[in-house]
Amino acid sequence: MINSIYIKNIVLIESLKIDFEDGLTVFSGETGAGKSVLLNCLSLATGRRSDVSFLRKGEKEGSVTVEFDIKNNNNLLQELDYLSIDSGNENLLLRRVLYADGKSKAFINDNPVTVSLLQKIGSSLVEIHGQNEKIGLLDPNSHIKILDRYGNHLDLVSQLEEHYDNYNKLSHIYSEAIELDKNKEKYEKELKNDINLIKRLNLGKGEESKLKAKKNFLIQYEKIFNIINKIFFLLGDDANSLNSQLNSNARKLENIIVTTEEIEELKQINISLSQILIESKEIVTHINTIREKYHFDQKELETIEQRLFDINNISRKLETKPDGLHAALNELEDKYEKIASDSKNLEKINLKLNLAKEKFLDSCKKLTEKRILASKKLEDEINSELSPLKLNDANFKVDLIQKNENSWNRKGKESIKFLVRLNRGIKEAEIHKVSSGGELSRLMLAINLVLANSIIPKTLVFDEVDSGVSGSVADSIGLRLFKLSKLQQVLVVTHLPQVASRGNNHFRSFKFYNKTDTFTGVEKLDKEKRIKEIAKMISGEVISDDAMKVANQLLNEK
Repeated sequence: MINSIYIKNIVLIESLKIDFEDGLTVFSGETGAGKSVLLNCLSLATGRRSDVSFLRKGEKEGSVTVEFDIKNNNNLLQELDYLSIDSGNENLLLRRVLYADGKSKAFINDNPVTVSLLQKIGSSLVEIHGQNEKIGLLDPNSHIKILDRYGNHLDLVSQLEEHYDNYNKLSHIYSEAIELDKNKEKYEKELKNDINLIKRLNLGKGEESKLKAKKNFLIQYEKIFNIINKIFFLLGDDANSLNSQLNSNARKLENIIVTTEEIEELKQINISLSQILIESKEIVTHINTIREKYHFDQKELETIEQRLFDINNISRKLETKPDGLHAALNELEDKYEKIASDSKNLEKINLKLNLAKEKFLDSCKKLTEKRILASKKLEDEINSELSPLKLNDANFKVDLIQKNENSWNRKGKESIKFLVRLNRGIKEAEIHKVSSGGELSRLMLAINLVLANSIIPKTLVFDEVDSGVSGSVADSIGLRLFKLSKLQQVLVVTHLPQVASRGNNHFRSFKFYNKTDTFTGVEKLDKEKRIKEIAKMISGEVISDDAMKVANQLLNEK
């Protein structure tokens, strides 16, 4: 239910906060005093159409914030949790901000959201009748769910959904198996070819890395050998080599050290020279090994390059890396074996599919029978409510339409549409296509009253519901609104005393002025002011004593 609405800089409203309660809340006031503005504000905050003309003249921005009590709305609490929107103390704030440039922003609990999400959440909390928007009962997609809840056969719906899910799953499996069987020979050949490519390649573990290293060595062979040969000539056994000169001088230094033992630095030089001579001999040994072991072979380089080309070519074809070819081989062999297995199981799958289809169709048959009975009962109950609401020529009808097999779904084989006609001599049309106005509002009142225990409770708002009626019809409208408000919060804009007197709460909208501007205000009426307001509805601006008595009587009869 709505706890409160706060409006700032919208149309003639500068700043206004209204607190709501359970039951039936009525809004009255003279024409042009701002009753419709409140409905526009409510629509705005719940994600409906915005218009820069809603913004108060001269202001850069305006806003509407509506607070809802959602502590018992488990479905919405779960959805908010899924959306990672904190429900806080289980009060929900929906806010819409309008700007002078025509843009708007939407917020849920101060979290920025898209307008479509605001509308989705708002539509689950408020339904406004009189604006002909395709929400709630006017949304054709909701009709089948509403009928099933009204008929109290949700257990059959759950059973049907389970059978459909199994049937649908097997249908996909069978279709895939059929398609696979059609292309079996070609697919088998492709798989076998890929398997043989990997097997013939016979790639060793780490072979690619080793081949790349050998290839790089051969490519740089000349550069490598130029360098190591120069090093060899520097360090080799030749008498003019650096190694020979170091060796000769090291021996001379060693002889001198014998006579100069106290010079520690000379000893260190001698030790270092000895180490250099040892390591230079090792270098020469390694160079000799390389020169003997490795030789440039153009044919070997070409062989390596071809091998690497084959490895990478097969890897690209199979969309994997070279080191993933062994895993790819296992996967291909599994697929190859599965083809044969799937082909053998095709007949078994078909048998399972036929059995699942029989169960689904049996559930559909049972549910259709229940829906036909529920439809007839719903039609009778709603149509019996129409005459007292001055809808003598109106008719409500539930249309069950059988769908083709491709359109079967978790709701069965049929679609449900609520149809209505408001005038004699015309054919029933889908309810959301009927023109808006007082007649449609009264029709929606009748439907909501009958379905009150079958739909998820939300705040219902009625505009124009008493348009063009008076007397006993007005009393019937007031009585039905009051009954409906026992089950869910109801807001109604009215100009009839019979309706206004039924309210648990009564607000009056009015205009006030300063030297330059016009404003809309709203006040909550106590009993004394309610009597006066209802009396004014009866007799006009000049309130008679008789009107005051009737007003008092209407309030006391509630």
